Amino acid sequence: MKNSPAKFKESLQEDFLVLLWRQWRTLGIAAYSPETKQPIDLEALILATAIAAEQDRRLWTAAIRWLDYFQDWVNQARLKRMSATFIKPDEYLRQPLIKKEIWQEVESLLSPAHSSNKTTTNTARTHRTLTPPLLKKPPLMQLYLRGIFGVNARAELILFFQVNGEGNSNQIARETFYDQKNIYIILEHWAESGFVSKESRGKQNQYSLNRRDMFLQSNISASSFWNWPLFFQLYSRLLIATSSPPWSNDSYLLSSLFRDIYPQAARIAKKIGITLSDPNLFPGKDFFIPMATALLDLLNKYQ
Repeated sequence: MKNSPAKFKESLQEDFLVLLWRQWRTLGIAAYSPETKQPIDLEALILATAIAAEQDRRLWTAAIRWLDYFQDWVNQARLKRMSATFIKPDEYLRQPLIKKEIWQEVESLLSPAHSSNKTTTNTARTHRTLTPPLLKKPPLMQLYLRGIFGVNARAELILFFQVNGEGNSNQIARETFYDQKNIYIILEHWAESGFVSKESRGKQNQYSLNRRDMFLQSNISASSFWNWPLFFQLYSRLLIATSSPPWSNDSYLLSSLFRDIYPQAARIAKKIGITLSDPNLFPGKDFFIPMATALLDLLNKYQ
């Protein structure tokens, strides 16, 4: 039972880092952890690893090395759009979820100037310490689709449909971090070709994938999780709060934060059929233990 802020912090950091290592191992970084079975969102994983950079410098160094060598797989426009909520002051914590100097490392690494300054020696050294990602692995469906469609919105559109079944252009753009107009144009082209079905529902057109059984046979399904930015935002708030005053040693203040983030946590839990305890049933700091336990259980479910 994680019955104190200190014990909760210890378990939270350990389990969060295990999740990150499992995803990076699937991408080709050497690690003792087993590979993940969940579909990986590369841009979200970069953000989450930046959040945890100070907790595990070895992981951060390994991730930076991977990005240096395999950066062509990264959708930089999507990463920039996704990072907006992580690098500005958080609405609950009043501080950024990613430190400026950490994020500057990523920006510098992905800049055109850095790419042009790569040396053959450094590239060869990196090649010896990393395994290229095996794109046929189900968790790497995003990269596999980028290999087919290019590094653009089409890969995330397919994944969205695989996991959610259907959606409108506004919803899809919001959850995949793309421009709504761009998403709409792609969907309309796909509808014309018969690749997706389109159904008018009020003021919105609802789209669904029409040919998922043609070449996208994988373990990616409605049982899989895909909204990693939401997940990592939730747990980054917890990581920072448990390491920062005034929350770090105060179960009452952590309980108050738990109430603030409850809707976000409940949305994630609902995806796998978990119902969180009603905060109204636990006055004051009494909410700390049931919610802390649920948050750790939820984190382990998504390993």
